[in-house]
Amino acid sequence: MNAKITLYILIFLVLPFTGCYKNEPIPVAAFSFTGSNQFQVPCTVTFSNASSNAFAYLWRFGDDSTSVLKSPVHTYHKPGKYDVYLRAYTESQKEWASLIKILVIKDTL
Repeated sequence: MNAKITLYILIFLVLPFTGCYKNEPIPVAAFSFTGSNQFQVPCTVTFSNASSNAFAYLWRFGDDSTSVLKSPVHTYHKPGKYDVYLRAYTESQKEWASLIKILVIKDTL
């Protein structure tokens, strides 16, 4: 019985000081974009990251291209409808949030 009590005391006194979990605010993913050439090919799109409580980012542009920059610039060379995906991570990368927006690139007239 004494060994069990000693174990409980150790768990409740030592565990809070081990630093095994970092209490971080949950991130919120947010972004907007602007495009050159009236969104006609070739179109260079500037993505403005407005995420909060985030430390690292993963972008997928819908054309097999990716980026880890906070606010990247990407050029589309083919017309189409692209799902642009942003995942925003906390510093520990244990928490994340994501957002998908649709981007339409038109063919040149």
